[in-house]
Amino acid sequence: MKLKNFLNTIFVAALLALPTIGAAQTILTVATSEQSATYTLEDLLALPQTTVVTKNDYVDTAATFQGPRLRAVLEPLNVAPDATLKMVALNDFSSNVPAVDAFDYDVILAVLRDGEPMPVRDKGPIWVIYPMDDHAELQDNSINGRLVWQLKNISVE
Repeated sequence: MKLKNFLNTIFVAALLALPTIGAAQTILTVATSEQSATYTLEDLLALPQTTVVTKNDYVDTAATFQGPRLRAVLEPLNVAPDATLKMVALNDFSSNVPAVDAFDYDVILAVLRDGEPMPVRDKGPIWVIYPMDDHAELQDNSINGRLVWQLKNISVE
């Protein structure tokens, strides 16, 4: 009898999961006051990719990060360089980032670290990465607060 109940429970759980199987999950929303766009991991990987090899205060050695440029998700929404981006993480941590950073530097929405997707427990699925090793002015403590990991939402203010 216990086996039958167990199998029924598994069957019901499988039926409840069916609508989500095969459906890509939104992992990022970018919104202005007039419009918004949503992205799945597949959407972000389909955008032109940029590779940044850098270290920061949260990795021990230089790592290879890959993902689309931040400006690639801002430009379709006509975000101006003088805007402020409120970056919000899965745990609701937020950081205000000047949009001009996305236009002046190759800031990326890293979805791969050393060629592998980043799980939530390891700062994924999206980590905002600045090319800190390429620009001396980015090697400043103020930039560390802009390296939002587990990014889920960008609001343009």
